Amino acid sequence: MKDIDVLKKQLRLMADRLITESASIPDEPLVIEYDNGGGQKGIRENPFYPAYEKLLSSYTKTFKAAQEMSNGQDDSELNTLDSLRNKFKLAK
Repeated sequence: MKDIDVLKKQLRLMADRLITESASIPDEPLVIEYDNGGGQKGIRENPFYPAYEKLLSSYTKTFKAAQEMSNGQDDSELNTLDSLRNKFKLAK
């Protein structure tokens, strides 16, 4: 299997996961309550968002690497993945 094929496979997996998880965004609170059982209670950032952001960042980096490896060749799969990538914006 060529390196580009490995990247394409990973991109498909990450894209599927991004689509699945993005459906949860409207229902996920920004902060959550916690109780560590040792007398510490409070609120903290919901771990959903950093995990989602890391996945999106990995997807974007992998996509750019796949584009570079394809050397600008017309690749319908990368074009399809590019259109998907454009639906997701990485917050900075």
